[in-house]
Amino acid sequence: MGDSMKRFLTAIKLSTLLAAALAVSSAKAELLSTLIATGGSIVEGDKKFDGFSYLKTGDMPVPPDVNVTGFTDGFGNFGIKFQGGFTDLPGGGASDALVEFRVSVLDPNARIVGADLTGNPSVIGGQGFMSITETFLPDNATAILNVFDIVPGPQQLADSVAFPGQYTSLRVQKDILAFSAGNPAGIPTMSFFTQTFHQRIVPEPATWALLGLGLLGLVGHRLRRKS
Repeated sequence: MGDSMKRFLTAIKLSTLLAAALAVSSAKAELLSTLIATGGSIVEGDKKFDGFSYLKTGDMPVPPDVNVTGFTDGFGNFGIKFQGGFTDLPGGGASDALVEFRVSVLDPNARIVGADLTGNPSVIGGQGFMSITETFLPDNATAILNVFDIVPGPQQLADSVAFPGQYTSLRVQKDILAFSAGNPAGIPTMSFFTQTFHQRIVPEPATWALLGLGLLGLVGHRLRRKS
């Protein structure tokens, strides 16, 4: 094996060790109110979440009643989880909450290429709806995720999107809307929702150069054997 190929394999091993070192979960839950007041952040694996903000109307929970923690799904994608009593009670207008934050990749060689959204929206005892609509403005003007329960009507507990571009940072907006309506009027409720991000590793220029040298070495070796 040539020296160039050895250096290339060494670079791959170092990249793997870096990914393993970054894959450390922050299991501690934080209050959303604390994250907003202090400008705090949550790190899960190689994803950093900060820049939190929250607005609410009606029966949606106040920030001290919302917990935020790091989250990793069953496929090893890093993300964030919100827990709280998101709801709308009968007898009034709709209730709404807007959650915003920024996600950034700590690994300089990684790029965000997609996102997953899950939750447990439900309508209890009658009619109404509970939904999350997620956007990524101004970074991406086209990607939209939706999770909802409509009674009478359909239910969707998970959604995913692949981004047309690659990002090192994204601004995320979650519009949570609940409305108790109909006869009889139900109670829309949701106790948690999670967000994870897919990523792609982009090799450094030096790694591409080592790969090119390794391929040239293999081609040259084959040509010498043929001659």
